[in-house]
Amino acid sequence: MTATKPQGYSIRGAQALSIAQADAERVYGDLTPFQIEMKLEPDGWHVLYTLPDPATKGGGPSYIIDPATGDIVGKRYEQ
Repeated sequence: MTATKPQGYSIRGAQALSIAQADAERVYGDLTPFQIEMKLEPDGWHVLYTLPDPATKGGGPSYIIDPATGDIVGKRYEQ
């Protein structure tokens, strides 16, 4: 997970993670079962919560965070 701030963007990785986590905690409550994957793509910060066992049914939320504004521009919830 990177916390660097790409040139031209005002939102760092840690900030994008905090934004996603606030929404995910509101919907899921406890996030400790999930692993977090995060990377910067051309359309924004992608934050994905996954369960460590791929055989487990369900999953966690995924987000796209605008790197300039910090707005959540995409999200999906898996149950």
